[in-house]
Amino acid sequence: MLRQTIYTAPSRRQVIPTLPFKSGQTIADFGTGYGVMALEMAQALGVQVIGVDLDDKVLNYARTLSQTIYGTQAPVEFIHADVYHLPFADQSLDGITARFLFQHLNEPQRVAHEAFRVLKPSALMVIEDIDDGLILEYPSLPPSWQHVMNAFRTLQARHGGDREVGRKLPFYLHQAGLVVDAVQIHPLAQFSAQNPHDLSYQFERERIEQVLPELFKEHLLSPDQWQSALKDLMAVEGKWMLQSASTLRIIAHRPG
Repeated sequence: MLRQTIYTAPSRRQVIPTLPFKSGQTIADFGTGYGVMALEMAQALGVQVIGVDLDDKVLNYARTLSQTIYGTQAPVEFIHADVYHLPFADQSLDGITARFLFQHLNEPQRVAHEAFRVLKPSALMVIEDIDDGLILEYPSLPPSWQHVMNAFRTLQARHGGDREVGRKLPFYLHQAGLVVDAVQIHPLAQFSAQNPHDLSYQFERERIEQVLPELFKEHLLSPDQWQSALKDLMAVEGKWMLQSASTLRIIAHRPG
């Protein structure tokens, strides 16, 4: 997760100044992780932020980072909480953010309803997430590496995740009673010589390495297939390729 936080820093720092929140408002950051989004929002926008996550390890890191930056007067609070059962009163929040969270949820509609419950009338929710249908490559990466990525997607789906969640988010929010104000596609595209040692490839490998034992156990991938895929991936070094991976950003509000 820390690697993802570092890798997504440029896109995060582009979106924060555009967030439609006002100084002094209280914003909840769902799936806050290491808390960097929450801390950067507080600093850039002058808002009070409540970072929500289930992982005590990352929350402890976030609290340490917050204390290092702000001392005891931090405008950010980090709480251990389940996004399916939020510890907030009805209509108590001025806004919600959630970046790359919904792809991991097995019941995203429930979280959309929880968001509706805790938002004040006219308060905003801003979500950003992936959709693998927006990934383009030419020439394609080696078939062996594509097999690894397909195995990873299958495992995530078995856990209830959805790597095509981006296209569905407007419907989830609409069904929960929120009004969808904007749907935006944010592309990241480049034509470059490939470097399997750079940060983007490291991020992909580390995500997969974390679940390798489960991939093997579920017979979605074998150790030999993994080693072969790594070898084939290293062989693309220096080859030129077009790569595009867009995210979807949805802005919605609670009517009233």
